[in-house]
Amino acid sequence: MEEPKGLVNIAVLIVDTINGMVVQNTNSQMAKNLAPYVCSIAMYILVSNLMGLLSLSSPTGNYSVTLSLALITFVWKEIVCLRTNGFKNYMHAFIEPIVPFVIPNFFGKVAPLLSMSLRLFGNILSGTIIMTLVYAFTGWLSSFIPVIGGFNFIGPIIAPVLHAYFDVFSGCIQMFIFITLTQVLIGNELPME
Repeated sequence: MEEPKGLVNIAVLIVDTINGMVVQNTNSQMAKNLAPYVCSIAMYILVSNLMGLLSLSSPTGNYSVTLSLALITFVWKEIVCLRTNGFKNYMHAFIEPIVPFVIPNFFGKVAPLLSMSLRLFGNILSGTIIMTLVYAFTGWLSSFIPVIGGFNFIGPIIAPVLHAYFDVFSGCIQMFIFITLTQVLIGNELPME
């Protein structure tokens, strides 16, 4: 069997890296099931976040998409928690240390769902809004130049640096944060080895 080359080599490197991260944050047994999911959402979120470079709207700039991704992670986390602790201990955790804490404990369970979905959505949407404002402003500024004022020639000069930050850097960071939180939240529900 020959060694992978080109794009296949890059794909193998990405899969091995994500698998290693999942094993490190959970355990080898959980990684068999969790690593494909983490790799899938990593690629989906990354491609979605980079769509702004092609003047397309990013799917992660839609809250229903980020909420759906976070909901899958949340359900997975709760299933792992149920399997680890059993139904009785899972339900008992809602009334610890005393019964009146059921409401804050419930919101503590739901908080990661909202936090993950809003973090990804807010960061991608804010980058899109900022870039839209930059293009609108540079178009307005270009309109003051006689003869070529109908053409936004300032935007293409300034935009590449801003796209590098808001689309590429921020998109990669947000993908990394989402998959890291997914691994850590699920890993925290596993029993200590």
